Amino acid sequence: MPRFIVKLDQYYMEWSTIVDAPVTWGMTIDEFREYYRAEYGIAGMRDLDKRMARVEKNGTSAFDAMSAEDLISGNRAGPKETELAVHEVFQAYCLRESVRGWLPT
Repeated sequence: MPRFIVKLDQYYMEWSTIVDAPVTWGMTIDEFREYYRAEYGIAGMRDLDKRMARVEKNGTSAFDAMSAEDLISGNRAGPKETELAVHEVFQAYCLRESVRGWLPT
């Protein structure tokens, strides 16, 4: 399942291209590293620094220098798989605030 790391403001999350939505909440860098180690183990940590360098440069860990805005465009992250604007993804998944009267579970 293709997953990218996405950075919105100072929050990091994993984004699935299968569901076109975040599969984690937004986290601080320290929280994200802790999550990543728990999820992928020591072997997964080997490539994390390279992935994070792409995130810091482009906004995502994609090899093709895709921005967070490009990756999020056309998402199904909202209620009933509707598209959310980037600021709404940030609001719902990083700040955990209601968007259009909806909160992800």
